[in-house]
Amino acid sequence: MIRLRRLLDLCVGSVCAVLLAALVVVLCWQVISRYALNAPSTLTEETLRFGVIWLSLLGAAYATGRGTHMTIDLARNLATGRTRQLLEILVPVGFILFALAVLVIGGMRGVEIASRQVSPVLRIPMGWVYASLPVSGVLMILYSLLNLIDLLRGTRGRPDSFEKALSAVE
Repeated sequence: MIRLRRLLDLCVGSVCAVLLAALVVVLCWQVISRYALNAPSTLTEETLRFGVIWLSLLGAAYATGRGTHMTIDLARNLATGRTRQLLEILVPVGFILFALAVLVIGGMRGVEIASRQVSPVLRIPMGWVYASLPVSGVLMILYSLLNLIDLLRGTRGRPDSFEKALSAVE
């Protein structure tokens, strides 16, 4: 389990880091071409839009794996004992249900519909853009299953406030 989680973290984190670096380069080129060269690039805006879609969905899957996603802690903090444990288990189960229904099943339907279209500037199939939904959904399900197994085994705790704050900066 630990190896699988590390492999997922390495792959998803690396893709997010490379994608972010590429988006920064494209954004810099957009600013330079528009203001310094006075000849705006037509490719940059669409590239940035599609890159941000992929980056945000992959980042959401990564945050799910780290347990640093946004949660409402009030009910969990007020609960004790068995009720608290049940609420802890409810989070990854909720992620699994949401990811399966909305991201994977709904995302595949979106890919199917969008695959008949191409983007106006880059001329790539829009199905590639919509593929970010089922890909991130599968990753969220994998991470949530790992989180659920760790919770049931008692081998992984929730991130503390420092870890949540640190992940918000990363």
